[in-house]
Amino acid sequence: MKSIFLSFYFEIQSTLKYLRELLVSLGFTISSKMYVFFKKGTSWHLQTTQLLSYPKHSLGFHLGCFLLKHKFEPQPRCEDHDVFHVLTGYKVDTAQEIAMQFWLWGNGKRSPFVALAMLIGLLLYLDCYDSFTRAYLKGQYSKAIHHIDFSQHLSSPISNFKTNNNIISS
Repeated sequence: MKSIFLSFYFEIQSTLKYLRELLVSLGFTISSKMYVFFKKGTSWHLQTTQLLSYPKHSLGFHLGCFLLKHKFEPQPRCEDHDVFHVLTGYKVDTAQEIAMQFWLWGNGKRSPFVALAMLIGLLLYLDCYDSFTRAYLKGQYSKAIHHIDFSQHLSSPISNFKTNNNIISS
């Protein structure tokens, strides 16, 4: 009887985690489309193939590799978001995306989008609280990078960029 109960319990837990991922993923998709309208600045007007033509150790090349690996193209006026992934090492799954938002908050980036992502993380991802805390602390340790115009640094060696800004990867 106990094994049947445990089996049923784990099935419910698995279903709830799947529904959580589905709900949050849908929310991120919708909010990221809306975010573009509020984002200031100009588009870099670069495609993944152009980024891959940068020197192999450059930020631009690593950004191109990241985009190619995930089958992404740069989103106009939001290219810096993918640079944050490249520099911090956070992956694109939901929990890692939220952890990156904690890193950015710790790094000094204040925006409604970051705050909303953190709130969702605190409410729906209690099992990831420790990784969110570590991300926040790593963001605090690093020099503020959220304000940098990364389009001006695409040729810069990524290792120098990380070292000069004390960036600790995930």
